[in-house]
Amino acid sequence: MSTHTAYPIPGLPSIGTCRDYFQAAAILDAILCPEWEYRYYSFNARWDQDEQMASMRDGEGSHYFALFGDEQVMIKGYDKELATAKGAEDAADIVSTAPAACDAFLAEPAFIVEETTFLMWRLSEAELWQAGKPYTEQDYRLLEILTGGAAAYHAWAIGYYEIELDLALVEKVFAMTPIDEYLLQRLNPELTLDDLLEDLEEIGYPYQRDR
Repeated sequence: MSTHTAYPIPGLPSIGTCRDYFQAAAILDAILCPEWEYRYYSFNARWDQDEQMASMRDGEGSHYFALFGDEQVMIKGYDKELATAKGAEDAADIVSTAPAACDAFLAEPAFIVEETTFLMWRLSEAELWQAGKPYTEQDYRLLEILTGGAAAYHAWAIGYYEIELDLALVEKVFAMTPIDEYLLQRLNPELTLDDLLEDLEEIGYPYQRDR
């Protein structure tokens, strides 16, 4: 059992809601930006047996990874701008505060653990998110879609993709409304459901074909 002190992290939703939001952001990116290399958000519903993985890469060095499994989730991120402004805390010191349940997560090379400015977790028995040190929302601002939901994604997407985007449609996707041809056409009339099937399956987002 870990003897590390754990600090509560306010402002983050339940594990299930976090998973939904990450999936919603990933499928919206897939719809709005068919070119995979230009997307911010991704989600793999079959990362490993009974595990799902969410990630964000902004193309400028900042990123995060979240691993879901067995009714728990762990998130680590690297905010390049904050690290540059404040001086990056040694990543080894940050990850050393994690409980043993995070060991496999932190040993995964794909998650770039050597670049870490924040780390938090919510284990199956815990009622709150926790971290090895106190954080403010500024420290984990990369997780804005978790703290701001559909509105946060909408504000980001219209700026990043330079498009008009109906907030009501984004809210539908964040509510996990199954994607059908009608909803898809309202988001991107250049795509069909067949075009999106590979992304829908990888992300694990619900969809339905017209009868």
